[in-house]
Amino acid sequence: LASLPGADLRPNALSTQEAAWAMAAAAVLGKDGQITKVRLDGADLTPAAQVTTVLNGPATVRNLTDKAVWRTVSITGVPVEAPPAARAGMRVSRKFLRTDGSPLDLDTLRQNTSFVLLLEGQAEDGQPHQALVSQGLPAGWEIVGRLNEGKVPGMDWLGELSATTAQPAADDRYAAVLDLQPNNRTFRVAVRLRAVTPGAFELPGAEVTDMYRPGVFARQAAGRIKIQAADQ
Repeated sequence: LASLPGADLRPNALSTQEAAWAMAAAAVLGKDGQITKVRLDGADLTPAAQVTTVLNGPATVRNLTDKAVWRTVSITGVPVEAPPAARAGMRVSRKFLRTDGSPLDLDTLRQNTSFVLLLEGQAEDGQPHQALVSQGLPAGWEIVGRLNEGKVPGMDWLGELSATTAQPAADDRYAAVLDLQPNNRTFRVAVRLRAVTPGAFELPGAEVTDMYRPGVFARQAAGRIKIQAADQ
């Protein structure tokens, strides 16, 4: 306990890694605590402080004690098809622009063309959010450069870009982490991209989600893009 951060550490200020270590510490400190006794589909599971089991479909769980039992369900898998557009408490939109600020027609995109992706959105529920904004890249695109907060030299048409906590160096998507507050609910981030490989590719929808409350999110539908060879 003495090695944990001081009194200024607040739960809503924890990073993902700090939250994971806090869970690990809680598991160790609580290993000799109240034993959980539950019945899954009529069969009693081995009593323990923490009980874990695999579910392959709908299941009925019964608490066999008079103490509260906390339940956590995790789901893993690969979607059969891209999820549809949806939102709950947030909004997200995007624009594809030429380097002079004019709109880019993705139907006439040519190999080696550099352009800018502008992502905008907001939280609508008036609560603070540690938000993750992401845009998956078609296989024929690559990131040229991530743009920092404020005005971008030579690109006044972009306006003021939002401050980000992080912009992970992923090569299959653009992502940015932002702190959204009740008095600062909107965001505006941008990245420079380039079309590198001719062909037809899927264009994932842009997303924004609360990193710790995934039920607060906004997601666009997926689409298709085509990159023409440079010599066509």
